[in-house]
Order: sequence, then C-alpha cells, then structure tokens
Amino acid sequence: MIPPSNPPEPAGAPPRRPELDDAPPLLGSWRNIYLFVLGVLALLIALFWALTRAYA
Repeated sequence: MIPPSNPPEPAGAPPRRPELDDAPPLLGSWRNIYLFVLGVLALLIALFWALTRAYA
C-alpha cells in the first residue's frame, strides 16, 4: 500500500515552520489562554462597574 503524498506547495509559498504548531509555553493550550483572557476581561468589567457604582 502506498502512503498518501502531501500536495505540492504553491509557488512562492513561505517554508513550513513546524515550531508554530507547538503548544504555547503558558497554560498548555490556546483554549486555556483565551479563557484566561476572557476571565480577566470579565473581572475588569466587574471591577470598573463596582467602582462606578461606588463613586457615582
């Protein structure tokens, strides 16, 4: 059985960079980083809302 071959790269395409497929160094996956950023955003919104209510 012949293994499937990869399609040819288009002319002028940049060379493959396998290091870009690695997991991020912090939190283990991009999903975790996105969830962390959304959590920080929610925390900041709640903090600014509370400060606005306290000093209005």
